[in-house]
Amino acid sequence: MRSFIRAAERLATLFGWVAGLLLLATTSLILFDIAFRRLAGRSTFISQEYSGYFMAAMVYMAAGYTLLKGEHIRVGLVRERLSPRGQRIMDLIAGVLGTIFATLLTYALFKQTHDAWVYGTRSFLPSRTPLVYPYSSAFLGSLVLLTSFIAFTLKSWLGEEAES
Repeated sequence: MRSFIRAAERLATLFGWVAGLLLLATTSLILFDIAFRRLAGRSTFISQEYSGYFMAAMVYMAAGYTLLKGEHIRVGLVRERLSPRGQRIMDLIAGVLGTIFATLLTYALFKQTHDAWVYGTRSFLPSRTPLVYPYSSAFLGSLVLLTSFIAFTLKSWLGEEAES
């Protein structure tokens, strides 16, 4: 169990770093488009579209990392008033419910990604981007979130706290 938890934490950390790099890429893309408009008098026509793809990818890719660092929203008002045993039970319930949610999310995003692959779905914007690429980043991020929820649940079961 502990080896799975460590692997999930390493994977979530890797995806957290990727999300950070996507933030830099988004910022760079927007700044480039601003400069290009000023200098050339026209837009790149992709900055808005790709910034959206990158932002969505960031959210999904950072979700597992955020969970394992204990930074997701908790109802602290209730949790802090519970005994350590009560907190552990509350964390276990939250972990199981989160795992169920992440499983459903991962399944839905897998189906969306698979359909985009099978049907060759493309963006309707000028770039005509194959949507399998942005969809796959959301799917992979949800998969990392799922492994993070499983690790969170296992840590709760073992009586360990999430990092803060």
